[in-house]
Amino acid sequence: MSTDGIALRQDGFHCEDCGSPGVSIPHALSDASIVSCANCGLSLGSWAEYRRRIDQILMAEQACKARRVIVADPVGNVLAGA
Repeated sequence: MSTDGIALRQDGFHCEDCGSPGVSIPHALSDASIVSCANCGLSLGSWAEYRRRIDQILMAEQACKARRVIVADPVGNVLAGA
């Protein structure tokens, strides 16, 4: 499954360009902050957009599972509050 530069493999998230699981997030974080791949620098969009896309990926993955997946990462809580 893939969404705008971010893909989900069996072993987790990775950059579609280089395959790195690393994400670079600015120290001064706001919804408008730009998130990029920590390896190749590919822009993954704003922090708000990145969280939204990750949440979509997690929810789609959840829909395919017979058992509920527990996500402790706060990035996965974006749509829960919507």
